[in-house]
Amino acid sequence: MNLENPPLMKVVYTLLSNDVVLRDDWMGVIRQIHSIEMIAKGIKKEDYFDILFDGKYDTFSNVHTIKRVWQKVQEVYPQLRGLEWEERQIQGGQFTSDKSNDFYSQLSLFSEEQLHEFAKIDYTKFSNFIKKDDDDNEK
Repeated sequence: MNLENPPLMKVVYTLLSNDVVLRDDWMGVIRQIHSIEMIAKGIKKEDYFDILFDGKYDTFSNVHTIKRVWQKVQEVYPQLRGLEWEERQIQGGQFTSDKSNDFYSQLSLFSEEQLHEFAKIDYTKFSNFIKKDDDDNEK
């Protein structure tokens, strides 16, 4: 495991291995990790929100870090992915990155006729405007 936070990675790995429901519930993973930290540090349940939102960020693992580690564990260990994993990838854009390189799957903003018309435009007529803008920027 060559990751930023190996102890947290091991805890998330163990949680996902032991509880299938947590594979699709990152909030549940945060809840579990914070519960473990509360027990380890002797924090009462009624003090949880006060400590969490009082700016004492070092008391608990950062929720964003936990979520990123949860995602990373599922990326590295496919057997720990939940039933909704693929849907999250589609929504997150990773799944569509393969399609972005496929020229024929791209939607065109212009029809083929319009593209041919654009190709016929004499762009040298615009060179005066471009030259003028360049001159203004140099001043």
